[in-house]
Amino acid sequence: MVEAAATGCGRDIIGLVKSRARGDFQKGLLALLEPAPIRDAEWINRSVSGLLLKRKDIAREVLCTRTPDELRAIADAYRFRYGTEMVDDVAGAFFGKERELFRRLLTLDRVLQADHRAADRDRTRILAQALYEAGPARWGTDEGTYIQILTTENPDALRAVFREFEALYGQSLFAVMDKEFSGSFQKDMLTLSKFLIDPPRVFADIIRKALTGVRTDEEDLIRAIIARKDIDLREIMEVYEAQGGSLMEDVESKTRGDLRSLLMAVIASVA
Repeated sequence: MVEAAATGCGRDIIGLVKSRARGDFQKGLLALLEPAPIRDAEWINRSVSGLLLKRKDIAREVLCTRTPDELRAIADAYRFRYGTEMVDDVAGAFFGKERELFRRLLTLDRVLQADHRAADRDRTRILAQALYEAGPARWGTDEGTYIQILTTENPDALRAVFREFEALYGQSLFAVMDKEFSGSFQKDMLTLSKFLIDPPRVFADIIRKALTGVRTDEEDLIRAIIARKDIDLREIMEVYEAQGGSLMEDVESKTRGDLRSLLMAVIASVA
């Protein structure tokens, strides 16, 4: 079953998985085999429908690590599957600045709004200064300015802004957000920023945290390894190993059973 799933082969393999596999192994197989928009829609629905704070982290992660096109496809799958608007269900599960951030991510088109904004030096400097004035330069942080810029500017422009900010003020924007924000909103903004600047780094960090905790977080590994197989898993592995350690060896030593076999097969498929 692992070999068939890792190669995408087999008739009615999803039905077979649902009837034969259990637990994290089933979750891993479904993450590999189901169409990504359907899979992500299911993850978000389970996340926003539950009361456990840990489960809400899944929605936070998915919403902050998908492109505008991917989020639109997920919203369409969500509407088809559950008969409700994903943006409304998400808004009902979060509050304050988190709700504002997620609503903007789900309703704004970053590419179409930002494609006419060239990453020229003058504009880059203006945006960097706006972020400084909204954070370190004032008493109390203007989170709205950070949300606006991070949800409307395209990744190329934002990379330039992050470089310009550090050149102007001698500190990274990541460090500023780590200091200025707190709680779940801080985690959201850092995850979103990392994804926009360097997507593989986000998932490499998730994997390392999942493997080095007191208890291995298998669900995090499923989302950061299996669900990224056909997107950027090779690049994620390169980032992970550049920071120290072998992804294959670390997964082998920290996981067990059928899920370990599946994770190792997926990693081997891109190595």
